[in-house]
Amino acid sequence: MKKAAGEEDDLFEYTKTSEYPGIVARMAEAFGMMMVSKDANEYYMEQVSEGLNKVRKDFTAARERLNSEQFVFWKERAEREKGRQPVTIVGRSRQIRDIVRRIERVADLASNILITGETGTGKELIGKAIHLSGKRREMPFVAINCAAVPEPIFESEIFGIEKGVATGVGKRIGKLELARGGTIFFDEIGDMPLSIQAKVLRVIEDRRIERLGSEKAIPVDIRIIAATNKDLKRQVIEERFREDLFYRLNVIRIHIPPLRERREDIPILVDHFIEVYRRMFPWKGKKFSRDVIDLFLLYPWPGNVRELRNEVERAMALVNSDTVTPDDLSDDVMAFSSGIQKTGGRQIRREIGAGFIAGALKESGGNKSKAAKLLGISREGLRKKINRLIDSGELKEGDME
Repeated sequence: MKKAAGEEDDLFEYTKTSEYPGIVARMAEAFGMMMVSKDANEYYMEQVSEGLNKVRKDFTAARERLNSEQFVFWKERAEREKGRQPVTIVGRSRQIRDIVRRIERVADLASNILITGETGTGKELIGKAIHLSGKRREMPFVAINCAAVPEPIFESEIFGIEKGVATGVGKRIGKLELARGGTIFFDEIGDMPLSIQAKVLRVIEDRRIERLGSEKAIPVDIRIIAATNKDLKRQVIEERFREDLFYRLNVIRIHIPPLRERREDIPILVDHFIEVYRRMFPWKGKKFSRDVIDLFLLYPWPGNVRELRNEVERAMALVNSDTVTPDDLSDDVMAFSSGIQKTGGRQIRREIGAGFIAGALKESGGNKSKAAKLLGISREGLRKKINRLIDSGELKEGDME
């Protein structure tokens, strides 16, 4: 029961004069001290409770940041300590979190991996992350872009060549031999010549190679990761890719969605690239206006993360003012912005999908009115889209948190 204010002060009055018997004075003093102690304990408990609530809130926020960014910071720190170029995966979308979890699960496996995704989504970055997360991390990671190597020299490029095979030709170690103990990364494997595919299949099965001009088999302990932006199943049907090689590579599949399907990652990617280029350029403090971020959230990014990175680098390099505005952006983004203004965003609004909505809700802190404004639609329109996407399974409640 709560006492009246000043009640303990009245008790202490009994102890100040000899008007009251000593026992009464002593009892009054004791009760007064008990009440003071009780008040102190209550105050202390209130402070402890407030402190615990703050810690709980801070812990919850930290845990959420950790869930979305732990791979980024852990991997950067680990690689910096080893003196290597850091591998950084940035994102807070469900798709990126799923990819990070998949990387951690498969890192130590010997199984072949096929990474799929459009150009510019970061397939080689994921391949490096798998390599650096596993037991082979101290061994070489050797990449070869199958689309960039002319067919006449493809075989010598990956298998190597002995000295004297042709006039003026010296001995050269091939990519597969260079990757011994580590990982070979075949980028754009859909462009590998058919004549080479059969030989790569044999390497997968036998784990041996022969340099051009040699009959000596060299054992190679390698992990194979391949990546492509093409539909390999269709290429198999069109007889442009070997079916047996496809199935040997497609043991574990990791698909990287395009940036337009995970727009909630755009603001954090922009912040990350700003920090990257802030270290490269002499000026500090450059930021991107809210209008620029809003435009980035609408732009379709046909070049994916690579295009976004280039856009940030361009602005950091060329814009003289502290704040980047829409007028400072590239011709492609500016043309898109003009198209939005002419159409009132009607086409964009029709194409708003799950990733777009999840990103807008996260940017607005879950405020649907603000999210709807960001998307250029009404709050009721947003509500209907959310319900429709949840019913279809394209959006989950957790994606909007």
